[in-house]
Order: sequence, then structure tokens, then C-alpha cells
Amino acid sequence: MDAIISGIAVVGCLFAAGVWMYARKLGKQVEQLKRAQSAIELKLKAQLQEGRSLVEPLRLQLAAVATGEIVPSELIREGRLYRKVSAEEEGHRQMGNGADGQREMIRLDVRTAQEYERGHLAGAMLIPLEELEQRCGAEISKTDYAVVVYCDNGERSRLACDYLSRQGYLNLYHLSDGLQRWTGVLEGEPPVNLIQIQSKASVSEFNGI
Repeated sequence: MDAIISGIAVVGCLFAAGVWMYARKLGKQVEQLKRAQSAIELKLKAQLQEGRSLVEPLRLQLAAVATGEIVPSELIREGRLYRKVSAEEEGHRQMGNGADGQREMIRLDVRTAQEYERGHLAGAMLIPLEELEQRCGAEISKTDYAVVVYCDNGERSRLACDYLSRQGYLNLYHLSDGLQRWTGVLEGEPPVNLIQIQSKASVSEFNGI
């Protein structure tokens, strides 16, 4: 009788071990399925966001056309809301003749007042990025000027162009690499102090020694 009970106990233990191993395996499979589902959901969200980002420029451009604005054909073809220009390209451009050859041009500095005072592009208008939303409508024309937007490295100016383009500005030029790559003269830039060092021989001759 004891042998039978022991045998039943062994069989029960083996069965329980088998059930536990199967449940563990099943749990791992469920976790893998959850991870796969999460990855698919993230991928779908990314694709939806990418689709929206591709459609949004066209939607904004169509809205501008519907109100009588002229949208440059190159922006429509390339699916962009503003043009990009490098510091080197802008440095070689005849700035006073207008960035697009049709409109007059203004330069918009979106850095801080302290950065602006240390040196800025000739004739640049200062509107710090954090003040852009409050000031752009009153101070920047949407139609009369081509606007070259810049900062130090191109990041703040990119954000500014993203915002302005969604407010209906179709005349934007983003200085993509900022003043870090600018090789021209800056207004307000401190002059370089040149110290002339005379040789001891020159000083001796001057003193008649």
C-alpha cells in the first residue's frame, strides 16, 4: 500500500513539474508576443507620424494658395516649408539684393540679447526664440520680405522656421549651420586688440644705449 501511495506521489510530482514547465514556457511565449505587439504598435505610430509629417507641408501650402498666397514651386516639389542655406552659401550671396532675387531681405536672429551683442549679421533683427510667438506677427511681414533665420548652430533657428512656416510664412531661409560656420564680418563683434612687441635691440637703440 505504501508503495502505491509513493508511486502516486511520484507521478503527481512529475505531473506538477510538467505543468509548471509548460506554464513557464507558455509565459515566455506570451511575453514574446507582447514585446512583438509593442514593437509593431511603435512601428505603426512612427509610420503614421512620418505620414503626417509628409502630408502637413502640402496641407499648409494648399491652405496658403486658397487664401491667394504664392507658394514657391520648389517647396511643393520637395515637400518642404522653407529653404535651407549654408553659411558659406549665404556669405557669397549679395544679401542686399534679396535672398530670392525678388523680395527685399531681413535677417532674423533668434538668439539671446547677450549673444546678439557679442556679434550678429549686418542689420539683423533680434527676436529671441522664446519671444517669437508674441512678436512675429507684428514685426515680421509674411509677404514683403525674404527672411533669413539664424542662431549659433542652426538648432534654435530650425525651431523658429518650423514655427513660422506653420504660421503662414512662405519666405523663409534657414541658415542651417548657423554662425559657427560664418566666416564674414559680424556687427558688434569686439575688435581684435593687436599688441606690438618691440625687440630688446629696438628698445635699446631707441634709448640710445
